[in-house]
Amino acid sequence: MTSLNLAQAKVQGACQLTITAQTAQATLAAPAESAPKPLASHSGQATQEGRVVVMAIKGQISKKVLASIKDSIGNVAGDPIPAGLIVLLDSPGGDGIAAMKIGEILRANKAHVFVTGQCASACIFVLASGVVRGAPAYTVGIHRGRITKTDENAKILEEIDVKSNPKARELLERFEKVVPVYFAQMGMPPELFQAMQSHQYKGVYRLSNEEITFYGLTGFEPKYLDARAELYDKMTGPYHMDRDELHRRTLKVASRCAEFDQKHTAFINCYKQVLKDPFLN
Repeated sequence: MTSLNLAQAKVQGACQLTITAQTAQATLAAPAESAPKPLASHSGQATQEGRVVVMAIKGQISKKVLASIKDSIGNVAGDPIPAGLIVLLDSPGGDGIAAMKIGEILRANKAHVFVTGQCASACIFVLASGVVRGAPAYTVGIHRGRITKTDENAKILEEIDVKSNPKARELLERFEKVVPVYFAQMGMPPELFQAMQSHQYKGVYRLSNEEITFYGLTGFEPKYLDARAELYDKMTGPYHMDRDELHRRTLKVASRCAEFDQKHTAFINCYKQVLKDPFLN
């Protein structure tokens, strides 16, 4: 659930964040450089070579997860094929503010974000941040923001009734002013926030494939697509393709490669294979 915690509530999470990196054929628990390389801006000069960092966010999203990502994001350098940073999501939600801060970090680092399990509630803020986004049908769940108290393991202890709690109501109103601004920064259409607001019941509303596409939760950030398409168009061999073909092939990654969410090297290789093979369904 999107958890907007009151001041007295703890915001510790039980989310597992695993990070791996692949350089050429090596898979490392953490990159071996003594100091992280500065993040290179995307200039269309990326090649097949380079390090790919994979982050898997599983479970509740919390401030602890945010801190882990801040500590690890320096490992990302450049934007090789298929990506400099890949983020795999399997989360039922959590702290909405922490999720948006995570999203801002991921967008700044040109993350390719894919749902490999589910992405519900606050997780949608992380998915929206990707310059490349992918989610199979009915893996994304939305609802209106809610105020909760949680324990240190992100287990919800109590959902606060905003109608009878002025402090909680004020907190929710502030949050609901921030969300559309965040979505606009991420290039999401205003209809996405409207859809969230319309679902005020317990549980989540699962989005169909058509809805995921309509709300911008799959596809490319336009400027990133322009630069990336220019790169692939100049390449020779199996990676040579135009803008439309790049978009079409990339949209297959989430569903084709989700089974490899526990094996990050296999996910990277699957991503590459999907890009190289135009005949994969």
